[in-house]
Amino acid sequence: MALFSLQELDIANDPYILLIKNRVMEKVNGLMGELEKEIHQLLQNEGLNLPEEINTLHGKISKGENYKHLPYMMLDYPAYFTKQDIFAFRSMFYWGHFISFTIHLQGKYNDRYGLRLIDEFSETEEVYFCVNSNPWEYIYHPNNYQLITELGKKRMIHHHKENGFIKLSICFPISSLPDAPQLINPFFKEIIQAIL
Repeated sequence: MALFSLQELDIANDPYILLIKNRVMEKVNGLMGELEKEIHQLLQNEGLNLPEEINTLHGKISKGENYKHLPYMMLDYPAYFTKQDIFAFRSMFYWGHFISFTIHLQGKYNDRYGLRLIDEFSETEEVYFCVNSNPWEYIYHPNNYQLITELGKKRMIHHHKENGFIKLSICFPISSLPDAPQLINPFFKEIIQAIL
């Protein structure tokens, strides 16, 4: 027989918890649409032209209920994914944890732009570098992300060469959700200007 704690029974008895959660996720979905517009506008205003194979027409919003047991939603825009080559700017909402913005370069894009990004961001505070050999982790934990200023350029270059990808990321608390369109602007702009 399953044993339920009082807390579990209280939550199971409260329909409003899931209704509020669904409302939050609907608003986050709308926010992802705003972020896509903000990025699109930045690309147009700056006259920045990415390689033609990279999708700059529209983003892809994905969501799920079980990234480390919690809901998430993300926007990949601009993006290009193949088995070997990745260019993706990912905006991610992770329930109870953060909103983050991450540039992921792999394969030919890592070869082409990786060192430029390392040079550009090597002394930038509050930007994280992925030190994991698995590019699909997004938790801000020392075995996955470390602040660039604590790593040093040499370690970043080694990772870039050894693992065939780099990820640079910034994150903000959930309370920053309303400001996300303004928060994305300087980071995305600096990335694009560094690689073009």
